[in-house]
Amino acid sequence: MLGLGSYAVANFALSGVGYVTSEDEYSKRFHEMNVMWNTVNIGLAIPGYIKARRGGGPMTMAELVKAQKKTESIFLFNDVLDVGYIAAGIWMREVAPNQLDQEDLYRGYGNSLILQGSFLLVFDAVAYYIHHSHGKDLALEKVSLSASGGGIGLRVALD
Repeated sequence: MLGLGSYAVANFALSGVGYVTSEDEYSKRFHEMNVMWNTVNIGLAIPGYIKARRGGGPMTMAELVKAQKKTESIFLFNDVLDVGYIAAGIWMREVAPNQLDQEDLYRGYGNSLILQGSFLLVFDAVAYYIHHSHGKDLALEKVSLSASGGGIGLRVALD
């Protein structure tokens, strides 16, 4: 969440300055959408960070695995949405010349959607990979192999 929040703050700063100093309508719309988009990002990052810092109460292994799978699923679902954002941005940019008095808005918003969707695609993919790696570690903790006396033991925790 620190990565998402930092990205949002950087976007606020850069696009805030960009909006104020833009001399053409296209640039204003591009920066305007970046600011709006990152309002949502910071709105997700702050509560997510607070929740992560607080931690949770003790969990059973089953609860932990369930929470892990839920988190992984959220990041995968978000990646699908991110591809949709990029596609919407490409569509807006492509239809911009046909929008007469709103061409700059469509181009600016479209390019912003492509930029923001691309960042989120990478962010969500990396977050999924990190969480998925942690999930593999959880599964390995349930299985242990030991050697004693004249044999080998395999233990699988069922809780």
